[in-house]
Amino acid sequence: MRAEDLVGAWRELGREFIGGDGSVRADVPRTSQIMYTPDGFMGVVNTPAKRARVGEGSNPMSLDGLAAAERAAAAEGVVAYSGRYEVKGDIVHHVIYSSLNPNLVGTRQERRVTLSGDDLTLATLPDAKGNYFRIRWRRASKMT
Repeated sequence: MRAEDLVGAWRELGREFIGGDGSVRADVPRTSQIMYTPDGFMGVVNTPAKRARVGEGSNPMSLDGLAAAERAAAAEGVVAYSGRYEVKGDIVHHVIYSSLNPNLVGTRQERRVTLSGDDLTLATLPDAKGNYFRIRWRRASKMT
C-alpha cells in the first residue's frame, strides 16, 4: 500500500464488529467521511445517521448558545479528528492533532488497510481475543 493510494475523500458504506470466532455484527448506521491529502494530512467526521436537530430557532451554524444538554446531544456518538497520516506496509497510522475527544490528541491510531478499486476498508488491529472493528468506504466521487 502506498500513501498516494489513499488520497481523496471517502464516504462510509458500513461498519462491523468481527469476533475472534469469525462472527460479524453490524454497527449502527453512520454518516461518515474521511479525507487524505497528498501532503500527508487527514481528517474524519463520523456521526450517527439521522440525528435529531438541536436548538430550533437559534443560529443553526453554532452550538455555542445552546444549553449544555443540547450541546451534549449534538456531540453524542460523534467521532471527529484530524492530523497527519503515514502508511507503513498495510497499516495506516493516523497521528491525531485535533479531536472532539481530547483524549485522542497526541495519540496514534493504527488501521489495517485494504483497497480494491474504489473501495477501501480500514480495520482496527485485532485484540488479544482476535476481535476487531472494520469500516468500509467508497471514493466519494463514485457515490451517487
